[in-house]
Amino acid sequence: MKVFEAVAETLVAHDVTDVFGLMGDGNLRLIPHLTSQLGVRVIGTRHESAAIAMADGYARMSGRVGICTVTQGPGVTNALTALISARKARTPLVLLAGNTPNAVPGLPQDCDQDALFAAAGVPVQSFGATTAAADVAAAIELALTRPGPVAISMPTDVQDEQYSGPSVAEVLGDRGWTATSPEPDQVPGTPMPRVGNLTSSRGTSPPRGEPDPGGGHADSRALDLAVELLRSAQRPVVLAGRGAIRSRAKQQALALADRIGALLATSLPGKSWFDDHPWSVGICGGLATPLGAELIADADVVVVLGASVNSFTNKAGHLFRPPTQLIHVDIDPEAIGAYTPAEVGLVGDAATTAAALLDRLPATTTGYRTPEIRRRLDTFDLATAHEDASGPDGLDPRTVCARLDALLPRRRSVVTDGGHFCGFPAGYLSVPRPDAFAFALDFGAVGLGLGTAMGAAVGSPDRLMVLAIGDGGLMMSLGDLDTAVRARIPMLILVFDDRAYGAEMHFLRMLDLPDEQSLFASVDLAGVAARLGAQAVLVDSIDALDDLAARAADLTGPLLAHIPVNRNVRAEWLEEAFARVLEG
Repeated sequence: MKVFEAVAETLVAHDVTDVFGLMGDGNLRLIPHLTSQLGVRVIGTRHESAAIAMADGYARMSGRVGICTVTQGPGVTNALTALISARKARTPLVLLAGNTPNAVPGLPQDCDQDALFAAAGVPVQSFGATTAAADVAAAIELALTRPGPVAISMPTDVQDEQYSGPSVAEVLGDRGWTATSPEPDQVPGTPMPRVGNLTSSRGTSPPRGEPDPGGGHADSRALDLAVELLRSAQRPVVLAGRGAIRSRAKQQALALADRIGALLATSLPGKSWFDDHPWSVGICGGLATPLGAELIADADVVVVLGASVNSFTNKAGHLFRPPTQLIHVDIDPEAIGAYTPAEVGLVGDAATTAAALLDRLPATTTGYRTPEIRRRLDTFDLATAHEDASGPDGLDPRTVCARLDALLPRRRSVVTDGGHFCGFPAGYLSVPRPDAFAFALDFGAVGLGLGTAMGAAVGSPDRLMVLAIGDGGLMMSLGDLDTAVRARIPMLILVFDDRAYGAEMHFLRMLDLPDEQSLFASVDLAGVAARLGAQAVLVDSIDALDDLAARAADLTGPLLAHIPVNRNVRAEWLEEAFARVLEG
C-alpha cells in the first residue's frame, strides 16, 4: 500500500463520504483512488477558495468534519482567504494539501506552506511515510475537538512511498475513534466543553486562568454578585451565542430566563435558537428587529451566555453601556470583557453556569414579562415594519425577503454572502435551527457564499438550500456556478443586484465623496447563469416571487434568481458600521 492509499483509507475509516477540492499534481493520485477505488464522492471546484468554502459549509450543516484537498503552492495561497474564514468560524475541517517533493528543491510551486498556515492561524499536522494514517487521524481528531481547520502538507514523493506504518484499523483502535453525530441544536463537530472556574470582573479586563477540569466553582463570590444583580433586575435579558449552543445550554438558558422573567435573544450565529419561545426577540445587534432593538436597549441586566458581545452585537458600543449591566459567561476567560466591559464575569460552561445561577435564584419574578410587552410582541410584524421602496430603480430587498420568507418551504437552510445586502436575508429569512444558517462573512470576505452554500447543500440534502448573494460576490465566484451545475446541487441562488459594490457606495455617499468607482453597468446575470447550464429567471416584480417559490419546490440543480434591487435602500447595520469607521 502506498502512502496516498493509506491517507485515503484513513478518511474512509472515519466515515468520510464527501471530499471537496481541486486537482493538481499534489493530489493527482489521491483523488482517483478515493473515487474509483473507495467510492468517495469528490466534488471538484473551479477555484481552491470554493473548495475550502464547500468543506466549511458542509461541516457547518452536516455535523461532520469537512475534508478538502488542494495542490501545493498557488493551490494553498488561493485557499487561504476561505481557510481563515473557516478558522474564525471554528469550523472542523481538514485540508490535505499537496507539497513539492522533498527530493527536488527549487520547483516553481515551492513555498513555505507551513509558514502560510501559521500566518492564517491554522495548526499543521506532521506527515510522514511511516505515520501517514496516524497523522490523518490526529488531524481529524484535532479539527473536531479544538475545533477548527487543521492542515497537512503532503510532499508528492512521500505520498508515492510504500506505507510502512501500522494498519488503519490499528491506528483507529489505538485512538479509540468512534464516529458521532451532533446533538440537536449543537454546533457541528464541537465537543462538550469543560466547566471552568467562576470569577468576577467588575468593569475590568477579562479574567485569566485555566478552566477547572473537575467542574467545580472556584469563586462563589462571583456567583453571588451575579445573583444579586439578577434578583434586583426589572428588565433582564438572556443573550445566547455560539458558545451556549456548543454546550447544549438551551434548556438551562430557558429555565434561567423563565425564573427571572427575562426576554430571550441571540447573537447572529445563534439565529432562530429561541424562535419557538413566546418571549424571544430574535437577533441582538445590527440585525435586530426594530422592536427587539428597542427592548434590548432598555434592559437593565443582560446575562450573556457564550457570546463575544463584539462591536456588531453591541451596535458599535451603543447598546450595552451604563446603566445596563452585563453578566458575561464564557468557557474562555479571555473572551470575557474582551469587547464590552462586564459587571460580573463567570468563567465556565454556559449550561453548567446557567444551572448554577438557577439554583441560587428565588422563585419566578415578572421581570420584563409584562402584559404591555406581551401585547407589543404579539402585534409586531417585521414584514410590514418598513415602507416598501420597490419601483423603477429596483425592488426593495426588505420586501423581497419578507415575501420569500412566507413563500419558501419552512424546512430550509440559508447562507448569506457578504455585502451591503446581507443583513436583509439574514434578518428576514427564518431557519428551523442555528445550524441551518451560515453567515459566510467570518473573515469579512466577499465571494465565499457560493462555495459555502454548495457544501451546505451537500451536507444537508433534506432542506432547501437558499443562498443570498450580491452581484459583486457572484461575479467574484462565478466560475464555481459551473460546479453547482456539474454536481447537480439543488439550491436557490438569490442574487441581490444593486449594480454596485453596495457597502462601498453607501460609505462614499455618507462621506460626501464621488461614488462612480463603486458602480457597475447592469449585467444579464440570468442569461450568464443559463449559458452555464443553470436554471435562471429574472425577478423584476414582487409578484414574480410567487412563481420563483413554486419553481424552487422541486429542484434538481441550481436555480438562479436575478433580482435587481433599489440601491438607495440603505441598511441600518451599514450606518452602524460607518459609525465604527468614524470612531476608529
